[in-house]
Amino acid sequence: MAVLYSIVTSDGQSAILRELRGRYVCRLSIRARFIRGIKIRASLTPHPSLVNSLELGSNWFKPYEIIEKVPGCNLRVLINKRGEAIRIHREEILIAAARGLAYMHQNQILHLDVKPENFLVDTADRVNPVVKLTDFDLACPVEQARSFRRVGTPAYMAPEQFRCKISLKASDVFAFGVMAYQLCSGRFPFSGNSEQQTMRNQSDETTKPRPLSDFVRDISPRLERVIMRSLAKRTQDRYPDMNAFLNDLTS
Repeated sequence: MAVLYSIVTSDGQSAILRELRGRYVCRLSIRARFIRGIKIRASLTPHPSLVNSLELGSNWFKPYEIIEKVPGCNLRVLINKRGEAIRIHREEILIAAARGLAYMHQNQILHLDVKPENFLVDTADRVNPVVKLTDFDLACPVEQARSFRRVGTPAYMAPEQFRCKISLKASDVFAFGVMAYQLCSGRFPFSGNSEQQTMRNQSDETTKPRPLSDFVRDISPRLERVIMRSLAKRTQDRYPDMNAFLNDLTS
């Protein structure tokens, strides 16, 4: 959707410029979605667990935003490496990641594309890793979510998004649970032999994920309980939003 440039602002700060691709300038629905996303980011700025907006505007009919540059890598890279940072800091990383999404829910906004690629992680501080949520191109206010078609990345979508084509705060919770399960174990909770089989396993109420402790011997019972509850197929059995998830994890 966007072209990204690494830039230096007039005050010497490193930043990222995101500009709508030229081929989408006249695609009104995509253009509107991009503009909605950059406005949502700006409305949530500043927050320590979000990639914050520095400026937004339009250049030759191309809307753009300038956002802070986060050193490090995205969470997908860390999960694939299965390095020490994941083993030592998995709970701290999950708590830091949950704070950004909880702040969005607190402001009645859904992210709708929760996945490891959209969390940037800086582990330079070995005690307190910095984790920031980004990519608001699918985000929308809660009251508008029911009018949207099914959106998101299939491997992280909740059962109600497949079956009923609705999105709730609990849908973001489910996606976060899939990511958390993957971060801890290195595998998806509802994997199948094909993408279609995986989607069926995610939407089928009778298919349950194996306990995380089957794969991660040193996981704390509390962390396992919170993650497994976030993966409940029925929304009434899941955390209603990320604030409830975060409160249970940190209490």
